[in-house]
Amino acid sequence: MNVVWAHDHTFYFNESGKFFSGGKLPYAVWERYLGVFDKLTVACRGKKTPFEADLAGKTLSSGPNVDFLVLPSLSNPVNKLTKRGYVEQLLREAIGKADAVIARLPSEIGAEAVRVAQLLGKPYAVEMVACAWDGLWNYGNAQGKLYAPVALSRTRALVRNASYSLYVTEQFLQKRYPCPDGLTESCSNVEIPETEDEVLTRRLERIQAGSKSTTLTVGLIGSLNGSVKGIDIALKAIAKAKGQMPRIWFRVLGDGDAARWQALANKLGVGSLVTFEGVLPSGNAVFEWLDGIDVYVQPSFQEGLPRATIEAMSRGCPVLGSTAGGIPELLHESCLHRPGQVGVLAEQLKRAATDRDWLKEQAERNFGKSRQYTKPRLDAKRQAFWRSFGEYVRSGGAVRTTYTKERVEAL
Repeated sequence: MNVVWAHDHTFYFNESGKFFSGGKLPYAVWERYLGVFDKLTVACRGKKTPFEADLAGKTLSSGPNVDFLVLPSLSNPVNKLTKRGYVEQLLREAIGKADAVIARLPSEIGAEAVRVAQLLGKPYAVEMVACAWDGLWNYGNAQGKLYAPVALSRTRALVRNASYSLYVTEQFLQKRYPCPDGLTESCSNVEIPETEDEVLTRRLERIQAGSKSTTLTVGLIGSLNGSVKGIDIALKAIAKAKGQMPRIWFRVLGDGDAARWQALANKLGVGSLVTFEGVLPSGNAVFEWLDGIDVYVQPSFQEGLPRATIEAMSRGCPVLGSTAGGIPELLHESCLHRPGQVGVLAEQLKRAATDRDWLKEQAERNFGKSRQYTKPRLDAKRQAFWRSFGEYVRSGGAVRTTYTKERVEAL
């Protein structure tokens, strides 16, 4: 069986014919689906790079039984009017040859793929990884705010009519985008390795030693493009708190141009306290980076279930985050603030600089919570879901089975 997977993710490719991702969609992700389907066609956006271009920080997405269908972006009004017909034509051809569609939402290409699947009578499943409303409303311009209610209504309709829906949250996205008649599952798209107890031991030792330190090292991982990660909120909170606590060092890891954020930091009087450190390969390099910070912050305006937050928790990091998306499902209420709430985040940072007992409590809690997101545990849930969808597709929609973990392991 063949399946079309559709999303707005931008892949990088060159004359070698190989496709690379910015880290979130390596070939290992496609293996989740290839355990059920024979072939995968990835409908996506693409950016051609020179053969000699530096692809440091990118991960290889190409591999056996995976093809890429590069489509124009539909994320602006002009392209929606001028290129939608061309995109539909290409999707009709690809989906017509496929047995099913998997659409990662919210995304324009994903939504168009579902629409074509419905027209052609092909079964489809959706993966809900974020909120369409939050992403557009907080994008930072009037166009996004105007389009937000349209995207919300459309995405709700697509999910409501799906036969299968996989959510990255336990509650948040399920409530906002219900799938009343479909088979649903909660399964984060974040995978972390099994972590040894000594990671927590080292973290607790670091917290204890921090009582003698003159610097609180705060970390954030997120793209510098756009404003949804709340980098400005973190900078403002640091500026507000810095006079009442030890020296802060704010380390930011992520792709994009740091110039405007550095300019804001300079304007706020904290320019010398901030370093923008680019990107690192996913895995050990990121974990080592997280081991070098005292507190992780995720002051986002929009999230599904943030990968970086769970990775930080797996290293025993105390984490301060907003109430956006599924973040409240991860953190203790004492570590939360409403999106944009600078004053509350500033007070939490001051507490993190002085309250060692509270930091230890959060480290232990977060480390234990993160074990719900280890690869073996999530793989079992995900395999059960996709095996059921595969059987549904194979039977022409006649069979919809709920697989247990034990049944999957026995197959």
